Amino acid sequence: MVLLVNGEIFDANETNSDKLLDDLQSDAIIKGNSVAFNNSKQNEISYHSLFVCQGEYSIVNFSGREGINWIGTAEATTCHIVVIHDDSSIALAHIDSKEVDCEILKMVRGMSGTLSLYVVGGLNDEAMKNTSRPISEALVKHFHDSETHYEVKLFSTLALNTEYHDGDNKPYPIVTDAAFDVQSRTLCRAHYEYRGPALELRSTMRVVLAGEHKNIFQQDKMILEIPRFNFPKEPEDLPKVKETDDWILANYSTSPWCEPSYFCNDMRNYWTFRGTKSSDDVFENTVHILYEMNEEGQWVPL
Repeated sequence: MVLLVNGEIFDANETNSDKLLDDLQSDAIIKGNSVAFNNSKQNEISYHSLFVCQGEYSIVNFSGREGINWIGTAEATTCHIVVIHDDSSIALAHIDSKEVDCEILKMVRGMSGTLSLYVVGGLNDEAMKNTSRPISEALVKHFHDSETHYEVKLFSTLALNTEYHDGDNKPYPIVTDAAFDVQSRTLCRAHYEYRGPALELRSTMRVVLAGEHKNIFQQDKMILEIPRFNFPKEPEDLPKVKETDDWILANYSTSPWCEPSYFCNDMRNYWTFRGTKSSDDVFENTVHILYEMNEEGQWVPL
């Protein structure tokens, strides 16, 4: 039950999750680290990256990674990016719900010593849909109550990750995309030009297996594996493809005023996939779909 900030034990005045979160984010070092991260350079990420989709997590060893220079994720407007590492490996998750205990335990299995912790994402949307705060509270409570020791390097969520634009009283997240540089072992702001393979299938997996974060990266074989799961063709999704951007944002976004420019096209691609494909079409007679990284750093089918 130890959280460390700058090597010192974080002595919270409260133990309930909302006050605990407020105490942590009021710490001068935590606030200063957030400001520094928000103002840091944004890295353009293309190839040689392991992209983690919403509802997934992945673990990469610092040695034997064969071409993987980055592990990261994007579009964490109300979701949270959680990064944990020890001296041997790094785990990153794109968390989209307050049910975090199982996912974090799976991420740190096999790690040892005091673990470095970074959390970024989510915005101060309490006056809007209040999607972000329950996730932040659940995370800080898990880490505080855990038997594992965590050194908090960054906890930039809610107000620490929010800005307001002139003439607009809506909150906007400062950072939604982040990537961990596996060589320098630093977390960076990111912009993803290439997000990896099978995005529509992975989105389908998140929806069908709701509440269960999946690790699709096999470190020992250096491959992405999407295991077979069953889903029907959903032709009723096809009419949504023709809907306007405003309709899509209003009905399918937790933060419609600040989604990335590609959000609506991603949704249309997803509905096209669901409307025309079933698990039998995608997997045929296989039990999984596999990808490996080629010399150019792109994920290609095995």
